[in-house]
Amino acid sequence: MAKHLTLIGMPGAGKSSVAPLIAELLKRKVIEVDALIEQQEGMPINEIFLAKGEAYFRRVERELITRLAGEPPAVLSLGGGAFLWEATRELLLAKTVVFYLSATLDVLCARVQSGAASRPLLNLPGVSLQDAMRDLLERRGNYYGMAHYRVETDFHSPEDVAKAIYLMREAYE
Repeated sequence: MAKHLTLIGMPGAGKSSVAPLIAELLKRKVIEVDALIEQQEGMPINEIFLAKGEAYFRRVERELITRLAGEPPAVLSLGGGAFLWEATRELLLAKTVVFYLSATLDVLCARVQSGAASRPLLNLPGVSLQDAMRDLLERRGNYYGMAHYRVETDFHSPEDVAKAIYLMREAYE
């Protein structure tokens, strides 16, 4: 039976670039979870974090993913921190096929450099992007390692990553 395919990973790992490509191969729709939350809450993610806190955001995120789990299979692209929350992680591992898109620290920093200001966990006063990203990667690495699959994205085009995911996902569907 077909399951949702979930992409997780650090900011800059390639989730948003790969999601539409794998969706096209699978003939499924893409669901950018953060974009749906922004629409539902009527404000950008960084404003939700500031106004209501991360715990609130993660509850909304989990509730949305729970609802999505009951819909026809799609490609879910999640924000970098979603998989750290136990209830969300357990739901994703049970109901979807989870792919961790991985990249080195240097590549991640290069990819997010221009948009770091809009990322609340990377835009910290007095902390360099490199240090903020390193800290996030260290805190998240063990959780990301629980994904069903890990796909390196450093030296691969989004098209090649999508093709690899397309082939790997068959073992779980």
